[in-house]
Amino acid sequence: MSRLARYLLIQFTRDSLALYLVAAFLVWITQMLRLFDLVTAKGQDMFTLAGQAFLTTPPLAREIVYICMGIGLARAFRSLQQSRELHTIHISRRVPAIWSALFVFSLGGALIALFISNWAEPASRKTAARWSAEIAADLLGRTLTPGRFTEFSDGLVLHIGGRRPDGTIVDFFADDSRADDVRRTYLADSAIIISGEDGFQISLRDGRLQVLPDDDRYSEVAFARYDLAIASLTDPVELKNPLRQRDTATIVRRAVQTGNLPDNARRELHKRMAEGTRVVGISLLVAALTAFPHARRKREILPLELLVLAMAFAERAASNFAGLSGNWGYYSGPAAMLTAAVLIFGWRLAPRGLPDSRGAAS
Repeated sequence: MSRLARYLLIQFTRDSLALYLVAAFLVWITQMLRLFDLVTAKGQDMFTLAGQAFLTTPPLAREIVYICMGIGLARAFRSLQQSRELHTIHISRRVPAIWSALFVFSLGGALIALFISNWAEPASRKTAARWSAEIAADLLGRTLTPGRFTEFSDGLVLHIGGRRPDGTIVDFFADDSRADDVRRTYLADSAIIISGEDGFQISLRDGRLQVLPDDDRYSEVAFARYDLAIASLTDPVELKNPLRQRDTATIVRRAVQTGNLPDNARRELHKRMAEGTRVVGISLLVAALTAFPHARRKREILPLELLVLAMAFAERAASNFAGLSGNWGYYSGPAAMLTAAVLIFGWRLAPRGLPDSRGAAS
């Protein structure tokens, strides 16, 4: 890489990294404010609050990687345009330095996005789930008083008859009305808190599960053992995808061991890999729009930052919508940006003939 290419790469990276650090910090602060009431209500300290907010940051940070890179690249080219450095590079035929710096910049950003989506995000989700389970287990042990009904969380009431010397809970009762469409009631003669691969659980023994949907079709199931995740007693009721807590290497390793890759796992892998192509697509598209000098002195009608944001949101919406019809649909947005970038590059680099002076003179 030439000295000019390194200089350009530093300009691209500096603006993008500064914007990304600011955005990531704002995301972390926002997560702290969102989790403040939830964590403090469980009797936890500020360290736990900051840690929980940090672990919920990677999923949102992944969403803004390519946006920050696109905006940082646009700002860098605008600075080169205003300082006339971009004109000098083109006049002196040093354009290959731009493509060299752009290649390293987009490739590095793609690797960062793939690292976050394939390892950092699943690891943070798994650690956050385990930490939440530990907090819930601690809260459960501190708040349950034998012989008293306790509102463990909004819509969840617990009651225990007592505790044996070995810690076994006697006469466990839980009424869960948090969901809008169903009400569940758990009754068990005894229960113990266990720690497994999926976190802390309440292992109910010799009990019944009563389910009352909103259509009043009551059902009851008797069981000898039923393991109830403690985290589900404190977290809001929602559908959770366990694949999001597994890194790509673990998913692939299990697929090799079983000889089968489920459809939901295949979909998850496609969503993760699309993040890398998304970074490359927006980098090339922004470069196609801003990497060529011009002599316009008027101010831009639409700021470059707003234009990049509009392109990013449009691409994300199109990819998510297309992904509903098939796994390859997640690549539709990046493919559209790459196609647009190639067309713009082709139009800008196409040779243009000079006007015929003889015809003009006549």
